[in-house]
Amino acid sequence: MPIESPFDEEIPIAVRLLLDDGGQRAVHTSSCLIAFGALQMRGWQIHRVTPRPENFSDRDAYLLKINYDLLLEPGAPGPSWFEVGFAMSAAVVVDAIPGCVLEPQQPKSYVPDPFLVFTPGVGVSLPVTYPMVDLFGIGGPEVRWRHTAASAGGVRPGAYTAWATLVVPAGCAELAVDITARFDLSAGSEAAQLYEPTAEPANVVLKLPDSMSVLERTLRPGRERPAARPPQTPRVFISYTHDDQAHLEAVLHFAEFLSARCGLDVHVDRWDLDRRRNWYLWAIDQITAADFVLVIASADCKRVADGKLGGLANRGMQSELSVLMDQLHNDRDTWLGKILPVVLPGHSAAEIPLFLQPGIADFYVVSEYTVDGAEDLLRVITRQPIHARPQPNSEVVRLPNRPWT
Repeated sequence: MPIESPFDEEIPIAVRLLLDDGGQRAVHTSSCLIAFGALQMRGWQIHRVTPRPENFSDRDAYLLKINYDLLLEPGAPGPSWFEVGFAMSAAVVVDAIPGCVLEPQQPKSYVPDPFLVFTPGVGVSLPVTYPMVDLFGIGGPEVRWRHTAASAGGVRPGAYTAWATLVVPAGCAELAVDITARFDLSAGSEAAQLYEPTAEPANVVLKLPDSMSVLERTLRPGRERPAARPPQTPRVFISYTHDDQAHLEAVLHFAEFLSARCGLDVHVDRWDLDRRRNWYLWAIDQITAADFVLVIASADCKRVADGKLGGLANRGMQSELSVLMDQLHNDRDTWLGKILPVVLPGHSAAEIPLFLQPGIADFYVVSEYTVDGAEDLLRVITRQPIHARPQPNSEVVRLPNRPWT
């Protein structure tokens, strides 16, 4: 049964992590579930954002803090990764932290801006965050965090903290949350060979407070309103090859960063799998509608574009790059500035296709999925040069005549 809980109260609920032996062991004639651990929910906090942000005038906004502990049975090996997800009825998750974490991050403090996006400031705090962390689900009803081990020892057990901003229909009194979890064991380990990881979902009903909390009162005074967004948000299409699973996930992290952190209108194939499509026509629509097309450099991308990987391989990318080549050939002045070669972490400029002229035209190296790490690219997309052109004097300088010597 769902458990009702008022604001900031301990929630005695956990997602049980189990191992399924699949009936493989001789002592069993049928599948057997074995306790592996649990994800224990602890002390959620819900803060109403008041006054209601004008950008969400028809909905109520909330700040949600989620605490969860990874508990493992004695002697259980640390999972190579675990993921926890929170699906919230009638809610839309606007932003969440931590985002993509590739290296240890010291404690940080944030404040939600008028668009409910977390920005640096004094308000809510995150403790030390260890890699790897992946964030999924911004813009939908479910938010998920995946924690991946940085070493062979597995993911560390213990406490984890996350925050999310969300909106619900005006007057909504409670929030039903379905909590799910997934995990995996180190590939090739004895446990991984014998057992299939599984988990039992849980659910909870949270009462939504109708008054401002102490935390909210600390967020409001003196908070400067950031500059308004430009009238038209830049539309970005990401074109890439599916070299391997790691590259696919890296591109998705990059897309989520551009959308959730940078406020761009991002389009990528993995977000349009809701129905059967003619992908060739889809690619043409995306390319022609985009303000910028980001071509992600990789080994397969270069081989496809340079004609070294023909036949039936990467037919989708062959189509996309053919359209881009055609556009560039027909209107070089326009498309040279619209097609932006991008080099993600772990790749190099040597993987940029030759038709994009990496030796004589600009390309953009993203060192990490942060504003600083992608600054050069973001400045081009948002038309924000690093140096402002000075206002010229209204009169051209006049120089005196000099006698012949």
